[in-house]
Amino acid sequence: MNYFLRLKNDAAGLWHFVKKPDDVRIHISSKNRFLLIFNLLLIEILLHFIIVFPSDYLVENFITVQEAYPLSSLTLLNLFLLAVLMAPLLEEFLFRYSLRYHRLFSRFISREKWNRIFPYLVYGSAVAFGFVHLDNYINDSWKFYALSPLIVISQLSGGFILSYIRVRLNILYSFLYHAVWNLLFAIIVPFVMLFFTPSFTHHTSRYSISIEQKAFLLPGDTVSFEADIQDDKIYSLKADQYDLQNLLDYLYGKGKLTTAEGLVNVRFTSGKGISKEEFADILKKNYEIK
Repeated sequence: MNYFLRLKNDAAGLWHFVKKPDDVRIHISSKNRFLLIFNLLLIEILLHFIIVFPSDYLVENFITVQEAYPLSSLTLLNLFLLAVLMAPLLEEFLFRYSLRYHRLFSRFISREKWNRIFPYLVYGSAVAFGFVHLDNYINDSWKFYALSPLIVISQLSGGFILSYIRVRLNILYSFLYHAVWNLLFAIIVPFVMLFFTPSFTHHTSRYSISIEQKAFLLPGDTVSFEADIQDDKIYSLKADQYDLQNLLDYLYGKGKLTTAEGLVNVRFTSGKGISKEEFADILKKNYEIK
């Protein structure tokens, strides 16, 4: 079969499942199972460009969504254990293990009744999976809750894809897909993006600044921060593996300025000092800070 025809068929199969979920397992070879997983990854990435990224852009025009637990604050090993192993294992068991009819259920409900309620079980698990991820963010404004479906639209769409894999294949493949997705977007993509993010350096007669971004804490990294601030003027800053949000909170008060930039190494010196407002303007020219 032509590959693009197979991709089209896999997309159609997913769409039919989303429209009317049914508890039907398919029996295909291991090769075709992995090909299905690969195609669904491509489909979900495409959905991100079509739906998720535009939704994120729309949300950012109304509120600043700040992560409650920045992944960059974890060491690479801890991030791998949490995001790639523990989270997929726990979430697949909690949200999708029950999405198949088996002997235990047969004691309480007939197959006929199960088939009737099954679509609601899939919708319910996908919605619950999406909205439980609101806990990943810090915000308690009414706009945050009003826009919450857009904020977690990635998890909502992912919930349906994972449900499809769990039902059509089995729970091991939904765990595999979940783990690969988290590995890709929590670890691999940030590392790749770092290669295309140049360090920021600027030297004038008044100050010298150098900022290098980092993806994660690596073995042997030490988190440190030193500052010389007098009369509301900054004379020097030295930070290693320091979260930029924590730096902003220290300088301007918690929540006054927000960013999602992650870890940075900072070297700043000024003989006569510059005001905090000037320092913020320097940062805003190069980083997303609101």
